[in-house]
Amino acid sequence: MRHLVLPIAVLLPAVAAAQASPRLSGRLREVRVVTTDVFTPQFAAGRPLATLVNALHWTTREDVVRREVWFVPGDVVDGDGAAELERNLRALGLFADVSVRLVATGVPDEVDLEVVTHDRLTLSFGAGASYVGGVTGLSATVGEGNLLGLGDRLAASFRRNSDGEYRGGLVYTDLQVLDSWHTGTVRLGRTDEGDSIGIDVRRPFQHLLDPRAYGIGVGRDEADVDYYRGGDSVAAVRDLHTAANANLRWGSGPVDQRRSVGFVVEFDEHDYGPATGPLAPAIRVPGDTWSVFAGATGSWQSVHGYRKVEGLDTLVYIQDLTLGVDVGATLGARWRDEDGAGGELQPELRAHATWAAEPIANLFTNVGVRGSLREDGGEAVGWNTVLSARAFAMVAELHTLAANATFDAVEETQDLPVELTLGEDGGLRGYPTREFAGTRRLRGNLEHRFDTGIELATLHLGLVAFFDAGWVSDDGGLGRPVTSAGAGLRIGSRQLFGGSLLRIDFARPLDEVPGESDGWKFSVSVGQVFGFDI
Repeated sequence: MRHLVLPIAVLLPAVAAAQASPRLSGRLREVRVVTTDVFTPQFAAGRPLATLVNALHWTTREDVVRREVWFVPGDVVDGDGAAELERNLRALGLFADVSVRLVATGVPDEVDLEVVTHDRLTLSFGAGASYVGGVTGLSATVGEGNLLGLGDRLAASFRRNSDGEYRGGLVYTDLQVLDSWHTGTVRLGRTDEGDSIGIDVRRPFQHLLDPRAYGIGVGRDEADVDYYRGGDSVAAVRDLHTAANANLRWGSGPVDQRRSVGFVVEFDEHDYGPATGPLAPAIRVPGDTWSVFAGATGSWQSVHGYRKVEGLDTLVYIQDLTLGVDVGATLGARWRDEDGAGGELQPELRAHATWAAEPIANLFTNVGVRGSLREDGGEAVGWNTVLSARAFAMVAELHTLAANATFDAVEETQDLPVELTLGEDGGLRGYPTREFAGTRRLRGNLEHRFDTGIELATLHLGLVAFFDAGWVSDDGGLGRPVTSAGAGLRIGSRQLFGGSLLRIDFARPLDEVPGESDGWKFSVSVGQVFGFDI
């Protein structure tokens, strides 16, 4: 049967003794917060590994959780507000379990708000080696997602191969800048292609009735834009990219019919080097370009309901689904100035729309479209679109049948050409990373996800059987389909992985690719190939 996730309050007698009801509402008297370690002392007793995990982890500080609470004593709070706070806390990625509830105080129309969180292990590290096409590579990563119990994230990574190519990076994210609702990120990087730096500060909508959101970011990155054939880079263009952006939005309307309006301003500058590689003559490299975009943005979200489920994208972790319609658009103009071509004003449109529903019990669907269009003199000079449809049927308690279809298309006639790739990196298992490339791409996936119910030291095991298909081409058609099939193992743990899982797949290509073997391919990654959200 599906795992039943009990509120952590059952582990805390002082909290569990209070009487609570999801139908309670009233004026808030006080907010009580309890934060707990990855494993309770009772569980860790006699388990050296659990004791080590607790020793390697900073328990989330109570004030970090309190700053996520927007209710203050005297506010009227109901069950919907408590459920929203619980969803928001789960979305932080810090916790294995979250329980938020209203508790009667004994005074009519008065309630307390109790928040109980149970941390997950946020320390991560890994190392790997590869040998592809005569090139050996080494990689290492280490990170902490709850530094000092503040919810801050610090991660470092490094990769190097025998061709002398290397890439290193350091990223720090402050969850609550100056103890506020602002989130800040600083990133530094160095590669054999150049250095990068970026700073970003955002103040998102904190809750459904939050009246404003804004953000600003700047960055400078030097890297090679690669073009692939058969999984190998056949051409590259050095791009020194400087960017800055700012946006401001105002929200209005009830919680189930939210609207927002605002504006966005962006600056981009590209300094290009010459194309290199055997296919370099076929790559069109524009002159150095700078541009400024300014536009108005708006969105509308109609929420039909929320669902707490297990077994779609995770094994034992509660996943929050938002059902309803979400549409938005940004309309503006870009002043683009290219060396040798002069400046010109170009209208630009970006739009998205999604619809998530539960048409029948335990069948969850999500369809969406997003894209952008830039014109010059009435002709499209740059556009892209993505159409996706996904369905998940939860049957026989332990089984989930999942399907995905995604179509991408892109065209760019002024800036650097854009390619779409497909292979193991794009959800076509059994084929090398970036094996196929083009400007049109269609991917289909069918999966039978099975939760075995087996638990080993908090690790829950799942199995999957899958069939993948993909099409890639450079013109209006999609070319011939390429398919694969296989099976895999899924490993999940609320305490160790939170809402993620470890994916291990064995796939066999069903179509012949020149120069590639048709044997079984092995891959290890984090997260499902596709999930509910689009």
